[in-house]
Amino acid sequence: MYRYRETQQVLYGHFNEFIKGWQELAVIFRKKGWPEPSVWAPTLGVGNDAIVEMDYGDLASFQKTYEAFQADEEAMKVYRGMAGIIVQGSNRSEIIERVTKPLA
Repeated sequence: MYRYRETQQVLYGHFNEFIKGWQELAVIFRKKGWPEPSVWAPTLGVGNDAIVEMDYGDLASFQKTYEAFQADEEAMKVYRGMAGIIVQGSNRSEIIERVTKPLA
């Protein structure tokens, strides 16, 4: 299993707007049959950090969904619409994989 994780800092006073944007994206993702995003926030740490995660069975599934997302006008309109509430340069993304057995 692979997990896509996107972390960014939301401008103060705009966290609810950020949550609503991702809720709208979750509806679009569900409609398209893509893995639904979940939004997380650190209990302690940097103020207004937000983490969005989605799980994929394999890298090919991630790539297929990521390319479809970037080509989808409806989803990209919502996603780009949140750019003004994110601290510029704070967005970072990663893919992590679940480890289920020892290495050779």
